[in-house]
Amino acid sequence: MIGADIVITGNIEASVDLHIEGRVNGDVRCATLILGGNSSVNGSIHAERVRVSGMVEGAIDTRDLAIEAGALVTGDIIYERLRIANGGCVEGTMKRKAPVEDEGSKLKLVEPQGQPRQQQEVIVIE
Repeated sequence: MIGADIVITGNIEASVDLHIEGRVNGDVRCATLILGGNSSVNGSIHAERVRVSGMVEGAIDTRDLAIEAGALVTGDIIYERLRIANGGCVEGTMKRKAPVEDEGSKLKLVEPQGQPRQQQEVIVIE
């Protein structure tokens, strides 16, 4: 976890899941990435699963991508499965890559611990 008052300048590479509430000026590579509502990443992201609630300026390459209400992504996106909540914003190109294997139609994004899932209107693009 990278807290809200932390600013990192440089690339992050981890083999585990990562939760960012602060700001990262650099590329992020990890297993699962959860970006909180006040988070900011200025660089590219490469992860199996990504949930964006904050702001990203850079490319995203992922299998499962969820862009939550109020999130802003500025950059090119490559994904297998995508969910954009009503109010999420993308400025850039989006390209779907062929799935490695068919795991069903549901996204496999982890829920933040201790927070119940809220009902929202979502748009699913496949």
